[in-house]
Amino acid sequence: MLVDLHVHTNRSSYCSGLSPQELIEKALRLGLDAVAVTEHSTHRGAQIAYEMAEGSGLVVFRGIEVYTDKGDMLVFGMSSRVGTDMDFEELYGMVRAEGGLIIAAHPTRGFWGHHRKYKGETPLEVLRRLDGMETHNGGCPPERNERAVELARELGIASVGGSDAHMHYSVGKCVTVLERFCRSEEELMEELRAGRCRGAYLEELEREPQPRVLPR
Repeated sequence: MLVDLHVHTNRSSYCSGLSPQELIEKALRLGLDAVAVTEHSTHRGAQIAYEMAEGSGLVVFRGIEVYTDKGDMLVFGMSSRVGTDMDFEELYGMVRAEGGLIIAAHPTRGFWGHHRKYKGETPLEVLRRLDGMETHNGGCPPERNERAVELARELGIASVGGSDAHMHYSVGKCVTVLERFCRSEEELMEELRAGRCRGAYLEELEREPQPRVLPR
């Protein structure tokens, strides 16, 4: 199963110019099985995309991306409202209390000129506590992603990939390859926790034969 695990739409992310309809159409053209809409600190845009995708053949997972003082985090399985720039320990406690899943977004990108107060790579002591890390991010240069791949291997952390798309042309640049087909956030979290996943560049996958994973 091929999933773009990190996408922003213009319904809730002010920094995005990508509409939910454009996202759905582009993902289907690329042959993706699913996308995860991860707006900044809200599920609103993800819910809109989820409803619009019904009947299209594309699965939409609903997550959020949260700025923290220890780096940006992708979160799944949490219903509580979160702040726009949180203390990592506070967010971590909330996620664990709700049985959610937390992944480091672009952990090796470092300061990228944004307003956020954290300006370095996600600390190793933080990465070790997470459920996974984004080793393939469409907005990062190859050398930053290569470093993330090495870190994930050294730390024994699950590897995932996402385009971090804010425009239609970025959708699907990086993806997560899942061993099993998932239709819900619960099934997705189960696979990620089990480590039955890996991050990849879509263009590299297109050069090699890929066994298709049938829906359960």
